[in-house]
Amino acid sequence: MRKTFRLGLLELFALLLLVSCGGPKTGKKQLPPSKGLPFELLLIVDESLWNSTSRDSIESVLKGSVPGLPQNEAQFRLLRIFPQNLTARYTTFRNILEMRLNPNLKQVEMRTVRNVNAAPQIYVSVFAPNKGQMNAFLRIHGDELVDVLVDAELQYEAALLRKTYSKTVNKAVRKTFSYNVNVPADIKRLKIADNFVWASTDRLEKDLNFVCYSVPYVSRGDRFMAEWVAQRDSAMKRNIPGSTPDKWMTTTVEEGKPLVLTTERILSDGRSVYEMRGLWEMRKGAIGGPFVSLAFPDSVNDRILVAEGFVYSPETNKRDLMRRMEAALRTFVPIN
Repeated sequence: MRKTFRLGLLELFALLLLVSCGGPKTGKKQLPPSKGLPFELLLIVDESLWNSTSRDSIESVLKGSVPGLPQNEAQFRLLRIFPQNLTARYTTFRNILEMRLNPNLKQVEMRTVRNVNAAPQIYVSVFAPNKGQMNAFLRIHGDELVDVLVDAELQYEAALLRKTYSKTVNKAVRKTFSYNVNVPADIKRLKIADNFVWASTDRLEKDLNFVCYSVPYVSRGDRFMAEWVAQRDSAMKRNIPGSTPDKWMTTTVEEGKPLVLTTERILSDGRSVYEMRGLWEMRKGAIGGPFVSLAFPDSVNDRILVAEGFVYSPETNKRDLMRRMEAALRTFVPIN
């Protein structure tokens, strides 16, 4: 059963890589625009499945905490309906997950399609023979299911940023690193140093920040990720100082270990990158927040380029702010 699940997910990721944000050209009439708040998910679930132990399994996956944030925030804004209540008003939601029982099946089946009734839209369906197999699927592959849905929404956010973005920041990154990037248009305040760009909205709340810097190229990803926190802290100490000489930005450490999660990831455009997310703070200061970084190997120019988004917003939730910055990082591409 485990093998079957993974094969289905590999096929699903392949579809996500092959289909662009606008979807395939089918010759059909133009679809209406999809609707939904950022990271809002319509869940269509059998009533018998929801009113069972499977509800806990479903909610633990879809309402699980976003990694790398200083407080618990759910992965999605969840809107749940039963199939009998599905009407036309729901069919144009941007993100839809259908979870159903089908006793005629022998194993769990997971499928995804794009732009069924609106555009852009992702529709993921998970069908299981019984509640036990549905629970097992969620326990083993819940993180992968979340990744598929989050990735689709990040593609949507990135597409919006490519239309409206900070030309000030893009110009600075083009000049310094020969790359394009599309960060939110209100990020305008700049600091440019040697192989370093920092741009900010410069607000006291919901402050969005973009950072880009380069480090020497290493061919082994495990070696780079082992050294990444030290590289990051070195770049931040030089370029993001505090109000006094003994204060500067640093990665938060707890019990001698940095509070970060690192992984290798394949983006929707097929690029292989390194990812780090965690918490930052001002050394000997009282401010901090979450960050996410993507590192892009550039062996031709003997460097690794790191693009990072971080947020300062102590009085608000930070999921949507951080995911907007994460979407911006995915627009980081070399100049053609």
